[in-house]
Amino acid sequence: MRTQMATEAGRTTAPSEDRALVGPNLLAVLDGVTAKPENGCEHGVGWFADQLAAEILRVAHLEPAEGLRKAIEQAAELHSGTCDLDHPDSPSVAVAVVRIDGDALRYLVLGDATVVVDTKSELRVVSDTQTRRTAGAKVADVEHALTGEVPLADVRRVAILSDGAARAVDLFNLFDWPQALELMSANGPDDLIRRMRAVEKEDAKAVDWPRAKISDDATVVYLDR
Repeated sequence: MRTQMATEAGRTTAPSEDRALVGPNLLAVLDGVTAKPENGCEHGVGWFADQLAAEILRVAHLEPAEGLRKAIEQAAELHSGTCDLDHPDSPSVAVAVVRIDGDALRYLVLGDATVVVDTKSELRVVSDTQTRRTAGAKVADVEHALTGEVPLADVRRVAILSDGAARAVDLFNLFDWPQALELMSANGPDDLIRRMRAVEKEDAKAVDWPRAKISDDATVVYLDR
């Protein structure tokens, strides 16, 4: 199996709040939700994304939903004594996790991150763009995650994308998902981001493609079997 990763901040003036994980049996992308001025927390979204990412990797031996619950619990404990974790705008992230578990590939999506699983018989695209629930300080958030599994033997390719990268397909329609996977297979995920940035630059005033962020943090983890 070959795993590749590409990530790029949406602005040169601020660090990316996306995080990517590549472990022996686990791949994940975390996408920090833009912080509001008052959120009850003395830490930034980037800090929270770092802590949750570290905890997700630490519990990579657990199935995705259970692992995310444990990770949220541990990350919350790190700042429970200094921050108001009941604040509705407490730092949170969209999360997408893929775990190889024996002869199965299991996935979890919470929020508007995207998992694309290309199998011998179908293409699954999993993203929650409706409720936009995310992983914050509450373990109960995991109840809203989309989960599933496929036989590992049937898997050809997998891509995990933050919404800032998925807009190459979902917003700009540069490719459909099969074409996006072919591009990443041939040129790597950084080429998908590069082509998308070119379109964002051409439409710098968001006229042709109306959007809240002219250019967003973009992250892709791509697995080719």
